[in-house]
Amino acid sequence: MENVATHLTIKTSAQINDLVAALAKAQGQMKPAAFNRVNPHFKNRYADFTSCMEAVRDPLSTNGLAISQMPSTTPDGKLVLVTLLAHVSGQWMAGEFPLISLKQDSQGIGSAMTYAKRYSLCGMIGIVADEDVDADDDDGESASGRGYQAKAAQPQDPIQSAPVAKLGKAEIIALTTLIQSLDEESNKSFLDWINKSFHAKSIQDIPQSCFEKCMVSLNTKIKYINDKNKQTMAVA
Repeated sequence: MENVATHLTIKTSAQINDLVAALAKAQGQMKPAAFNRVNPHFKNRYADFTSCMEAVRDPLSTNGLAISQMPSTTPDGKLVLVTLLAHVSGQWMAGEFPLISLKQDSQGIGSAMTYAKRYSLCGMIGIVADEDVDADDDDGESASGRGYQAKAAQPQDPIQSAPVAKLGKAEIIALTTLIQSLDEESNKSFLDWINKSFHAKSIQDIPQSCFEKCMVSLNTKIKYINDKNKQTMAVA
């Protein structure tokens, strides 16, 4: 059985010379992935997972390469996505991407997997799936969020994107019930936060995918207020 070599969090077969040579040829044959989606928050264009696969599938196959992605767990029980790049020679390399989701159910984990599959594929094969938000900026600006803001301010070509699902009636009622427990200052702070974070001017404008974040934020605020009131009563 062939030995396994480990490089940081990347594992490979003992030899990868044939795999690397084939990957180099495949990359020379790959065309850029089509940017067919728009991020609703930052307005930058990106290629979804299907577009990325379309860009790499034929060049990989032509050069005896195959890619496989599957969920797994680490020794300490954390969920990860394993991306395996294999060559017909039997040589291979694999990497892990953590699956992080606020909702620990099939839907939440499935969404995390879709995100992980796209980024892992692009990193493993070496293709670009996002607009270069750092083109006129440095990494520090992008990390602080200012790079995205500058890019969003530039005019973009109109691209058809899927409509963003809004909150349902039950979700609006749940948030409204919690908001009624806030004081005036916390209420204003929450509305400012959803406006800045989700471009939502009211509860009805909050994207459905952000419902859990809003619930966590409100419950945290309510706990803080209750703890503060208890301390005040204890001093009195």
